[in-house]
Amino acid sequence: MRLMKLDDLVNNHLRELSQTDLIVWRYISNHRKECCYVSIYDLADACNVSRTTVLRFAKKLGLDGFSDLKMILKMENSQTREKPTMDIADAAAKMCHELGEEIGKQNFLYANRMLYKAKRVFVYSSGHVQRNIANELMRLFVYGDKYIISIKGRDEMRNVVAKAQPDDLFIIISLSGETASVVEYAQQLHTHQIPVISMTRLRSNSLSRLATESLYVTICKMPCANREGEDYESMLGFFLLVEIWFLSYSQFLSEQE
Repeated sequence: MRLMKLDDLVNNHLRELSQTDLIVWRYISNHRKECCYVSIYDLADACNVSRTTVLRFAKKLGLDGFSDLKMILKMENSQTREKPTMDIADAAAKMCHELGEEIGKQNFLYANRMLYKAKRVFVYSSGHVQRNIANELMRLFVYGDKYIISIKGRDEMRNVVAKAQPDDLFIIISLSGETASVVEYAQQLHTHQIPVISMTRLRSNSLSRLATESLYVTICKMPCANREGEDYESMLGFFLLVEIWFLSYSQFLSEQE
């Protein structure tokens, strides 16, 4: 038999509740999590009523005692925690499906040709998250016999760009595509006709306009269970992009052979 919610119990017995009972209920309603674990004495002190008043309130709701009231509170609190988790899991599954479909529709042919022809391939990332994406890029493409050199820091990037050759290839990963230093490097490479593949979020940006070929990702916002009213931006799309690109390149290699 399913237990009724406390709100329903209170509504069903509202006529039987005194003003003092309602003081107890308002406190419980506003402190549901804390009241799962308080003693009847602590609750009585918090409401400035007697222990008997709290016990009487529970019995007016049709419960055997205060312990039954706490049991219902704990069950409701547990269900409240589980529901967002299920919602988030469903949202994440939907996001993966939609991102996979969107990325799969991109044409990797030109990026594959550029990668295949390049004698040296460099990757530059403009931030911490981007570096993780670059690391995954390097890890995967080793299996395609393509060794990608990671450029760490602006000074190193400046030196490499200055000595770059037309048969080099640069992969630049930037979320916005508008970081001043990134745009500066892309401009220099563009001026010297050195091929660049950009990886950015799906929007018009300076980096993608300067790049020889652009790969895009939609940044999805996901609800965060431990942040009320706040979302966070998932970077999963970039990792999916890297993996799908690698699979596309593997097929491209087999066709060359």
